[in-house]
Amino acid sequence: MDVQVSAHAKRRMQQRGVTPAFLQKLLDCADIEAFSTDNCRLYRVSKSRAREIGDDKLARYAAIFSDNTSRIVTILPVLAGRRGALYRRKH
Repeated sequence: MDVQVSAHAKRRMQQRGVTPAFLQKLLDCADIEAFSTDNCRLYRVSKSRAREIGDDKLARYAAIFSDNTSRIVTILPVLAGRRGALYRRKH
């Protein structure tokens, strides 16, 4: 998946140490796609898929894609517990 990245997402990537190459790998390997808020979709890699690939860091981040603007609007860490429940799905 080759997409544009918003200025906000670029800022969050820099703050979180996420490189464009890592984002591309996350999008290419994402096995979880979930509808999020405000006409957005969340893409992330499950823990089991990340282990198969050999990169556990992939399971720790998610990318939010806006259908309205056709770009990545933010990158966020996948948090444990109730704080991360909105962006996490059980399989």
